[in-house]
Amino acid sequence: MEPPRKYLPLFVAEATEQLEELSRELVRLEAEPPGGPLWDSIFRRAHSVKGSAATLALAGIVRIAHAAETLVGRLKSRPVRPSRPEIDLLLEAADALLSRVRAAARSQRLDEPGDAALVERLTEAARAIEPPPAAPVAFAADADSGLPRLKIAIELSPRCAAPSARALIVQRRLRSLGSLLDMQPAPQQLQAGQGLVRLTATIATKATVDEVRASIRGVPEVDAVYIETPALEKPASFPPVLPEADRALTVRVRADSLDQLLDGAGEMLLGIARLRDSARKLPETFSAAFEGEIDRLRRQARELHGRVMTARLTPFSALTERLPRAVRDLGHQLGKQVDIEIQGTDVELDRAAIETLSDPLVHIVRNAVDHGIESPETRAAAGKPARGRVLLAARRERDSVVVEIEDDGRGLDAPGLRERAVRAGALTAEAAAALDDSRSYELALLPGISTKSEATDVSGRGVGMDAVQRAVEGLGGAIRLHSSPGRGTRVTLKLPLLVSVAQLLLVQVGGEVFGLPLYKVLLTTEYDLSARGGEGFESRSLVVGGQLVRAYSLAKLFGLPSLAPPGPRPFLVMELDGVRFALSVDRLLGQEEAVMKPLFPPLDRIQGLAAVTVLGNGRPLLVLDPRGLYQMAGAPEGKIKGAA
Repeated sequence: MEPPRKYLPLFVAEATEQLEELSRELVRLEAEPPGGPLWDSIFRRAHSVKGSAATLALAGIVRIAHAAETLVGRLKSRPVRPSRPEIDLLLEAADALLSRVRAAARSQRLDEPGDAALVERLTEAARAIEPPPAAPVAFAADADSGLPRLKIAIELSPRCAAPSARALIVQRRLRSLGSLLDMQPAPQQLQAGQGLVRLTATIATKATVDEVRASIRGVPEVDAVYIETPALEKPASFPPVLPEADRALTVRVRADSLDQLLDGAGEMLLGIARLRDSARKLPETFSAAFEGEIDRLRRQARELHGRVMTARLTPFSALTERLPRAVRDLGHQLGKQVDIEIQGTDVELDRAAIETLSDPLVHIVRNAVDHGIESPETRAAAGKPARGRVLLAARRERDSVVVEIEDDGRGLDAPGLRERAVRAGALTAEAAAALDDSRSYELALLPGISTKSEATDVSGRGVGMDAVQRAVEGLGGAIRLHSSPGRGTRVTLKLPLLVSVAQLLLVQVGGEVFGLPLYKVLLTTEYDLSARGGEGFESRSLVVGGQLVRAYSLAKLFGLPSLAPPGPRPFLVMELDGVRFALSVDRLLGQEEAVMKPLFPPLDRIQGLAAVTVLGNGRPLLVLDPRGLYQMAGAPEGKIKGAA
């Protein structure tokens, strides 16, 4: 009978998660001691994918997973670490499995053929390793009369695909706590697909009940732990299968469903704002009570919107999971020894930011390995450890998330960047000579400017860091570079926690209303240009805080008539790439928190626009892009990216 196809999406989701984690654990194996607990997890993941694929008759996946599982079992039994070719072979198997799982999702076929050559190589590698002699499970003799005994019942998750592997880990934990006197059933007696599995054990231990429980609960897929202490007078009566208080129920939710829910919550807020606007036209005898109900409804809608936004938050680990593998592979390709350390993986970001930053973050890390980290010989000559180090850290700062990528390599070459910028026509020789080193590092963000003098098949063509900057600023964030010659480079990304909601400064120009991201505005000021002969100006310089700042007319940039009366007019002072500039507007209208929506054609092709939102009165509002406006104004020669 053909297996039910309705389970294929669930298999694809779970198998993808297992295989991605399998690849990450294989990379970690090169630094783990022989026979460590990581082997049990790797074996379980391969076994789990094999068992799930077998239920759907995915024979090709089953064959590869079985051959990889056999090789893992043989490697685990050896007292030495696996070699690099062995890890490479297992990584190749993990990649092949992931490719076939995704192919099954695309084609809805349940009979993907396996890679016969890969299966044969895995099988030959396993045959080359002598299997260890079988040994019966031995329990400690009943001679520990001086130690308290604990009777324990352990319930594995009904979704546990490899109960034998999980029971083996539990058995090792129990032995580490004291003398294991008995355990039923033995791990070898368990089979996959049995549903809920209950293990019982007796140990003699000095550990407290809380220590024993905490140790066992640390094993994945252990749902419950019940312990009978020696103080109990009657025999153990372990409770039935009931969820513990600290067990959280989780479900998978489609990302587009969350997006639709967020759009609905945003529309509710807009509808309530329109309702409030209409309520102001009612007689006063009715409007007070009506507005009270509107306030209550608005609070509930804002709470709903906040909960949906929180549900969209995704751990930073979703961005970093593939980086150890990328660093390992690139280091081997370049003949370099590189370790990557990742901190702050539990910091959460908006899902939209996670999706946008995936490729830019990989690009920055690859740059650190290729451009920054030197060869082992060069590092040794400079008195550095042969192994280079890349640190990736995320932390929360109020309503922002700061991500830093730092390496201990050679650092950026400021004179070389200035020379390449002049050669590319981005700077004049005079302007380049006027830049100090700290400002020169920002040149690496320009299109066509690379931090590497020679192009390779990996990098060096000046394509990438400008795209990284666009992606970061498109999220409402900022990027900064800092470097110390011979000591390394640090790239800092500052990102908003929630990218779908922004605080806007509303301005009026020529009868039109626009929004500007408030975090981009350093300050507002007023100048009377008519008294200085500047009426109708396109650009001129102002003195702000003792600094000369180039100012532009927003009305002129968009070809709108300025309706500001003669006299002082507002200016918004902003900063890009460390350079300040100002925009003149007709009026400042105040601030408003808005749900941002992407631009639709043809607005998405207009320079200077970033997003669109809807005001409380139902009026659509265009949100401006400061960098796009800067580029529209045209850069005086020798300034970075259109800076005035």
